[in-house]
Amino acid sequence: MTHLCCVSDYRFLPRGLVLYESLLRYDPDFQLHYLCIDDKTYDRLQAESHRIIPYHIDDFLSADETLCDLKEDDYRYFCWTLASYFTDFLVNELNKDITYIDSDIYFHTSIQDIIQEIGPKDIGLFRHRQNPLEIPNGNGWFNVGVVHFKNTHVSIEALRWWKDAVLHQKHPELATCGDQRYLDAFMRLDTKNLFIEGNIGHGSPWEWQLYDFDSYDIDGCITWGDKKQKLVFSHFSQFEYSLKDNSYTPSTTHYCFTPLDMYSSIPQLKSIHDDYFWQIKRAHKEYNL
Repeated sequence: MTHLCCVSDYRFLPRGLVLYESLLRYDPDFQLHYLCIDDKTYDRLQAESHRIIPYHIDDFLSADETLCDLKEDDYRYFCWTLASYFTDFLVNELNKDITYIDSDIYFHTSIQDIIQEIGPKDIGLFRHRQNPLEIPNGNGWFNVGVVHFKNTHVSIEALRWWKDAVLHQKHPELATCGDQRYLDAFMRLDTKNLFIEGNIGHGSPWEWQLYDFDSYDIDGCITWGDKKQKLVFSHFSQFEYSLKDNSYTPSTTHYCFTPLDMYSSIPQLKSIHDDYFWQIKRAHKEYNL
């Protein structure tokens, strides 16, 4: 059984359910632990499959005064704390390996491709490929979209450090992009403990311009430099849509990386985003959202 977790409010629930459906398409043996930030999300997920296990945010707020105060004082930062907070809770509660996934991630193949590639490594991270690891930057070297933690001492200690640093707003030099840049500190670990993306293809608004899509229609692969890789997951960060107008915007703030005209001029890239929008519309209809 593979244990996964994500977080959202009701506005992002359609994306979370699209994530769930993409996982289900390739791997029926998993549980998605879903932290619900509001009543509507929790109530809606109560009626769903046993593969989705909803948790209500109020159970965590009542047990942690710092988390509760953050929700009142800075809701955006409060949301940033929840990836590390919820993952730390689950690793300790279940004594299992946990993979955290942002609710706007979509899998094109089985998540087992990632789990198997990580192998015995304690922590699995995925780069911001447009930024060399040798050069620090304000957004951090790694994306919080998918982060894997084994149930090992090394992983548990690192996860506890991440949770504590974000929750209590420590290490201001790493507090430049929500909870994300804190992951840079994991580079201090022994390399034998750390997996950094391996042969896993992944896409996002800040990475699409790096890829050649010539073989995507044939074998589902993208080419990054001299590396041909199966596209395993995409991060649809700041993907906005209108059901009323039957339209979408691929990403509202990342055009400095992937220009808007690329989404329409590259058929494979357009197809990836058209399909995601179709999945969003399907989730609204099938789940009565």
